[in-house]
Amino acid sequence: MNIGKKTFRWGERTYVMGVVNVTPDSFSGDGTIPSTNAGSTGDHWLNSAVEQALRMEDDGADVIDIGGESTRPPAVYEGAHSVDAAQECGRVLPVIDALQGRLSVPISIDTRKAEVASAAVNSGAKMINDVSMLGDPEMASTAAQSEVPLVISHIRVKARYRDPVADVGSDLGSAVSRAELAGVPRDRIVIDPGIGFGKTASHSLAVLRGLRSIKEHLALPMLVGTSRKSFIGAVLDLPVEERLEGTAATMALAIASGTDMVRVHDVKEMTRVVRMADAVVRGWEPDR
Repeated sequence: MNIGKKTFRWGERTYVMGVVNVTPDSFSGDGTIPSTNAGSTGDHWLNSAVEQALRMEDDGADVIDIGGESTRPPAVYEGAHSVDAAQECGRVLPVIDALQGRLSVPISIDTRKAEVASAAVNSGAKMINDVSMLGDPEMASTAAQSEVPLVISHIRVKARYRDPVADVGSDLGSAVSRAELAGVPRDRIVIDPGIGFGKTASHSLAVLRGLRSIKEHLALPMLVGTSRKSFIGAVLDLPVEERLEGTAATMALAIASGTDMVRVHDVKEMTRVVRMADAVVRGWEPDR
């Protein structure tokens, strides 16, 4: 799959997607907009986001995923709220513009809105990462017209499952079919099982155990994001800033189950985990 000028050869190695949250309310605590200055028009937040993206590339990221809206559910997180397309564009587009000519890896736009996705692609983003599973009815056609790869991430508004693995596979299969009907070629689609999105901790763990089954069912490259998520906190009884080891464990196990790309906040540390896991799973021989 070509993402921008880079060719991603699925199966050769696991790729790393670094997360840049241009928000004041990210669950992971790494948003580049200070919560007390969310409406600022100054350059500090912009410089912070640009520096973070460049640092992630230096640390080994293959893709930089830029988002301007927290996906924290308001029912779970106090103070979580959605933003309109204009505000979201006002956050992400300056960052994408500022990175042009400075970043050599492709940019992905993390959004649930077709309007934002289209504007971001026009500014230079080379991939659309939709965590709403095509919740915006225009998203699939926007991706088709933009001619960039599309990540379809699983979510259910209410965490009700008969069989989490089978249900996730079925839901994603339906979304992939909708994308194809809208004109998105199958070879430009990546699936994400949506760990933590519309799922309890038990559901997320079950889906992690069933990653290989989901991938084999859909026969598409798979992106997995577990970084710092609440199910890790539930298992280890740890706050978000202390979930590095839990993230590493889930990343390694996801790679062992055939994951093609991992989405992470701690790029330097997780790149090392990825390389070590790949050495075991995909094979590695020392240079002679």
